[in-house]
Amino acid sequence: MTLKRLTCLALALLAFAAPALAEVYEGRTVALLTVPVQAERDGDVEAVAALAGQRVAEGESLAWLRGEKAFASQDGTVSLVNAGVGDDVSGAVLELAPLERYTVYCTVDKAYQSAESTLVHSGETVYAKCTVDGTHRAVGVVTQVDGEEYRVLTLGGELYVGETVYLYRDADFTAQQRVGVGTVVASDTEAYEAEGALTRLCVSEGDAVERGQLLFEVGGGEIAAPVGGIVASVSCQPGDAVQTDQTIAEIVPDGEIGVEIRTDETAVAKISVGSAAQLIFAGQEDEDAVPGTVVAISAIADSGEYAVRIRPEADASLPLGMSVEVRVG
Repeated sequence: MTLKRLTCLALALLAFAAPALAEVYEGRTVALLTVPVQAERDGDVEAVAALAGQRVAEGESLAWLRGEKAFASQDGTVSLVNAGVGDDVSGAVLELAPLERYTVYCTVDKAYQSAESTLVHSGETVYAKCTVDGTHRAVGVVTQVDGEEYRVLTLGGELYVGETVYLYRDADFTAQQRVGVGTVVASDTEAYEAEGALTRLCVSEGDAVERGQLLFEVGGGEIAAPVGGIVASVSCQPGDAVQTDQTIAEIVPDGEIGVEIRTDETAVAKISVGSAAQLIFAGQEDEDAVPGTVVAISAIADSGEYAVRIRPEADASLPLGMSVEVRVG
């Protein structure tokens, strides 16, 4: 056999054996980069929707903080709104005008002189008419009885603020049914106050509301994903108190999942940043290997080992913690 043929045969054998020269390692998928998810304000965690390993979209709600909710204490109309969502408020957020337009401050003076007429009960219906000519009239309900004095909230009719009216137990204004005399004042609007960031406003000026209806919420609100990717960790649960800028979770952005192998000092000497690698993920065949590049090498404290991180050249939307066979060299 000629020297030329021997040389060609040797080169062919080397080429055939080249893949066997690559070092093979067992690795796993890890985060090459994580983005913190932070609370925008102080508060108590009301609910958590995120789980480690879950894929989330940018802007998706991961958790909610419990806010201070304000509910209407009576039926009425929103007469004033002082703030908008996102404002820091300190004091009255809105005012509610009651449906009862007038309050009549009354006494049993000038009531018909009988035991029944001078004894008024809270909750009973009475009828009012002005003392001048009787043309201004209204119907109301007795509230806050205090001895010989009581109040009446009008439920319908038309009176003038400041005028004096007689009160009766019957709609015919029978003299024997007169239970007192009173002065008409406008019913006070009710102010709803709060401190903090207004995160929810459920009504507008002019809206009619019912007792118990939600008016607004201060504090609280959702904590959303700043980027799309895989949730790497969640560090809060319902009931936890969190502070502004506190990290409650971490997300691995799409495209930032790589592979890590561990090796000793002797083996790592053969690897450098920029070295090529072949990645065979669990369930794949050799021919489906994904090319990758070594992007970082770091010593692991007190272990004598080194962590080598590899970035796949194609984003395979991998889960964290997946087993990978790695060939470097």
